[in-house]
Amino acid sequence: MKVLTTIERRLQKARTTLLLDHPFFGSLLFRLQGRESRSIKTMATDGVSLFYNPDFVDTLNAATLCGVLAHEVLHPGLQHHLRRSGRDPKRWNEACDYAINPILLDAGLHLPEGVLVDDRFREMSAEQIYNQLQTEQEQEQEQEPGDTDDTQETAGEATASPHASPGDSGEPSAPVTEGGIGQVLDAPTADEEIPTVEEQAREWSIAVNQAVTLAKQAGKVPGGIERTLDGAAEEAVDWRELLRRAWSETTPADYSWMRPNRRHIWAGLYLPGVVREGVGEVAIAVDCSGSVNARQLRFFEAEVRSILEGQRPQRVYVLYFDAVVQKVETFEAGERVSLNPVGGGGTEFGPCFEWLDEHGVQPQTLVFLTDLYGSFPDSEPAYPVLWASTGGRRAPFGQVVPMQAA
Repeated sequence: MKVLTTIERRLQKARTTLLLDHPFFGSLLFRLQGRESRSIKTMATDGVSLFYNPDFVDTLNAATLCGVLAHEVLHPGLQHHLRRSGRDPKRWNEACDYAINPILLDAGLHLPEGVLVDDRFREMSAEQIYNQLQTEQEQEQEQEPGDTDDTQETAGEATASPHASPGDSGEPSAPVTEGGIGQVLDAPTADEEIPTVEEQAREWSIAVNQAVTLAKQAGKVPGGIERTLDGAAEEAVDWRELLRRAWSETTPADYSWMRPNRRHIWAGLYLPGVVREGVGEVAIAVDCSGSVNARQLRFFEAEVRSILEGQRPQRVYVLYFDAVVQKVETFEAGERVSLNPVGGGGTEFGPCFEWLDEHGVQPQTLVFLTDLYGSFPDSEPAYPVLWASTGGRRAPFGQVVPMQAA
């Protein structure tokens, strides 16, 4: 029988204490396999293992150790290890910590001094916090142009893979986050023992639902955790896929045996494939009131280009608006669409519909990029309207595609 070290006994006792006092976190924690790793400064998790530095554990009292373990398991509980999506790993860790630390403190858990807590980020998703942190850094760079080289060097170091291993130890390393107590790593690559990312996401979703049920039975559900979990589920859905799906539904399509559906040929089934003919005219309206940041504009522009390349519209109208339509650019078939906002002020959506009516344009689809804070027209147009929204409001008509995670 293996003899447990002092550190292992302390971790085991903390797990049991969490299960009794905070069953939501305690039950989830048993999904993570503890692994000692001195290449990790504090703790880290990839959703499969719980890496810990024994020297760090030795600095924590019993109550704080419970808090740090709860912090660690809440990362995969909210699927942070599956949601980074190419973002800078250091800033992603900071955003995730800002998102979860208030939940832990509100639940009565203890965390080490100096952890990342800021009330302005309360109830925001990690993606929203990440965007705000990046915007603030960009604004600081604009104010201090002389520090550009140092900032770029730091960013370059931060973008190293969070699974990069020092030397030949084979142990993962985590991006060092000031004020961080437990880093979140990307999910490990699937193999014979490790399930796919999709399976990991499904398993964690089931585990979290079971943990909530167990905590309810014990009368110890952390305040606001269900709302946070709902928000995490929404952020996990890629807005690009939603936009493509919604846009494709507005595109004329028919079925043809001349182009069989390749997805079913392997099973010996020859079914007609979908044939999408080139659409007529498409309109894109860009909110210039300051509600769309540069990063979101770049992502939206790239996705629009990709969608339009497949749809082959005859003409694309780009309307830049705030309280009025400030400028209109027209792109003919095959031209590369680029977005160059102008204006700034209040927001009214009606002028965009009025401009299209006045110029006799009946678009196949009208797509807005906006935060939806503005006044709407009284009636719904005859053509489909999509709202790529950087905010959280609803629209009186059309389909809203949330872009807050971009």
